This record gives sequence, C-alpha cells and structure tokens, in this order.
Amino acid sequence: MPTRQNLELDTIRPLRLFVIILVLLFTIEVLVMLVLPHLLPHDGTKIVEALIDACLLTGVLAPLLWYLIVKPLQKLAATRQRLLALTLSAHESERGRNARDLHDSVGQSLTGLMIGLKTMESLTQIAALQQQARELRQIGSDMHDEIRRLARGLRPAVLDDLGLVPALERLVEDLAASHQIEATFERDCEQGARLPDDLQTAVYRIVQEAATNAVRHGKAKHVQIKLTCSPRKLTIAVSDDGVGFEVAAALRLDQVNSPFGLLSIHERAGLLGGEAQITSQPGRGTQIRVTFPLQELVASDG
Repeated sequence: MPTRQNLELDTIRPLRLFVIILVLLFTIEVLVMLVLPHLLPHDGTKIVEALIDACLLTGVLAPLLWYLIVKPLQKLAATRQRLLALTLSAHESERGRNARDLHDSVGQSLTGLMIGLKTMESLTQIAALQQQARELRQIGSDMHDEIRRLARGLRPAVLDDLGLVPALERLVEDLAASHQIEATFERDCEQGARLPDDLQTAVYRIVQEAATNAVRHGKAKHVQIKLTCSPRKLTIAVSDDGVGFEVAAALRLDQVNSPFGLLSIHERAGLLGGEAQITSQPGRGTQIRVTFPLQELVASDG
C-alpha cells in the first residue's frame, strides 16, 4: 500500500525540478552580474550584458546539472515504479491463491458436509433429526455463499476467465446485494474485447476500491459505474450520492495509511500511464474518473 515515503517520492518530478533549478540559477547569475560591478572597481555592467552572461553560464552548467541531479532522480523514480509494480503483481498472485484455496478447499468441504446432511436427513425417520439436519444444511449453505463471496472479493475467477466486463457486472451485483443499495453499471466497450491483464486488474481494483469507499465511508445509497472505450483510451467513472469529503484532507490522511485508499487509485492509474481525477465535497457525493492510454497499453502487451 502507498505510504508517506511513496507519496513524497512520487511528487519529485525530475524535469520540473530541473527547470526550477535552471530558473533559480539564471536569476542568481543575473543578480550577481548586476551587483558585482558595484562591489569591485569596474565601469559597470549593463543589464543586457548580465542577461547574456547568465544565459551562457546557465547553458554551460545545464548538462552538468542534468547528469548530477535529474538522471539519478529519473533512475530512482523508475526503480520505484518497477518495485511498486512487482509488489502489486505479487499481491494479486497471493490473493488469487487464497481465493482458489477458499473455493477449492473450504468450499468443497462444505459441499461434502451438506451432501452428508442431506443423506442423513433422508435415511432417518426421526422428525427432530430431520429438522436439525435441515437447519445445519441451511447454515452450511449460508457459509458456502459467504465463502464464494469472499473468494470473489480476493480475486474473481470471472476476471481471468471471461474478462473485465463480466467481472464488473458481478461486482455490481454483489455490491447491491450485500449492502442493499442501488448499483448500476453501464458500458460501451465490446464485451468480447480482450484487454491486457494488467489493465483489467487495475480497472477492477479501482472500481472495487471506489465502490467500497462509497458504501463504507460515504454511506451512499446509489452508486453508478460507467466504462467507456475508444480506440485511444479507456475510461472508468464511479460516482455516488454519499456524504462526500474534502479531497485534499483525505489524501493527507491516506499518507498515514488511512483506509480511504485514494492513493491506491492514483498509484494503480499511474503505473499504467493513466490519470485519476477525484472530485468530492461534503454533502455532494463523490466522482472518480480514471483514464488509461488504451492504444499504448494494447501495443505494449503485444
């Protein structure tokens, strides 16, 4: 999960820092050129000459600053991006294993238990035992449904087997049923279109995070999810009618690992070259919109 250190590192933009340093350096050089003649015996330096000297000196120092400051920062940022991608990938793999273990091990055991109770119910003539067997089968059935719900929450098999659209449809159904809210899903993407696995996982987790926040923290009664695709980009939008919040304050809380997960949305989008926009105000719901460069991601996926 993102941490304060991650955010601070992410806010370091090498090119922006490079431009700021050059501007500061140029300004200092101009001031020095203008002040120096007044301190030393000299005929005086005109402002035009100071600007020319400062430009020349800045031009000479720029390549040195680039290799001493910008290049190391670029390498550091790239390394951090790779590590974050590996961490998220490992996290997804672990969630997938746990989901399969729940479904295949615990789920199958519960199924066997319910079959045994059904057999016992049919063999006995004692009404009290039949009633107890039915009650135990109902408990087992409820547990089985809960196990399946937990497994889908960890890593839905439908995402790997059928793709993003069916997985989001299932997510919305579970969200509405679990929290008794109105949840809708619209799309204009072709259902059979196969998207890169990383993109599918990122979009699914972003929707999952945003929808969970809407219900858990926003107390929303209506959640709308819209997926749109064009040849160049994919956009996912999640909006709700919840209590809303101050975005800047929530992002600051996220830096100390608060449960909002807003940084996680930014991180997942940024790793794939996407951009996340979060809009919210107290009492006016929340709108989260994330855009990914679909054409580039499909091309890089081969």
